[in-house]
Amino acid sequence: MNVRTASVALLIAALVVIPQQAQAGAADKESYFVSGQLGLNYYLSSGISEDSPSSGWDLNLCPRVLYFPAKSIGVGGEADLYLYSNSFQSTSLAIGPRAAYYFQPDASRYPRGCCMTPWFGGSGSYWMPYAGVSVLYVMDRTSYTGGSTTNSGYRGRVGVGAAPMIGDHGTAFIELGFQTQSLKVSEASTSLTDNKIYLEGGFGAFLFKK
Repeated sequence: MNVRTASVALLIAALVVIPQQAQAGAADKESYFVSGQLGLNYYLSSGISEDSPSSGWDLNLCPRVLYFPAKSIGVGGEADLYLYSNSFQSTSLAIGPRAAYYFQPDASRYPRGCCMTPWFGGSGSYWMPYAGVSVLYVMDRTSYTGGSTTNSGYRGRVGVGAAPMIGDHGTAFIELGFQTQSLKVSEASTSLTDNKIYLEGGFGAFLFKK
């Protein structure tokens, strides 16, 4: 399973096929949103078991693409690539649909950029709150001395966030949410289930023409 190649191909294909429709602004009808989140962590050496991350790096990459069939309503997909290598190697790819609602800015209801305007687009800058949900199919492979395991299952994510505009098209967003995941181990009849609260950030661009 070459999940790295699959993830890169997905992102390239999404960028190639997206036309920049002639629309008025961010999250308007027939516009697009392309974003990416990147995480890099280092685990300190400890006395934990061999099948847990220890004294090594991991990398997490999450590209997303949304299309707005109606104002504020975005539908599309996302992919989540995870890589870890040290005492054992773990590679996983999660891919599936995503839906989100972006609250359109209104000067009477939503705060402007205020003192942050030098970084977020000048006096007309605004913060765009949003809520989103993703349902992903997960493929995971872990290799270690003496063998390997292959897992597959599903991951659900529900989150809320804010996407302050940078200029007319860009944004640097932050998202807080809940994730649940269940993986079935192919070599056994057991399932691995875990839940977590996540806080993530990333960069994105709304694609449209004025």
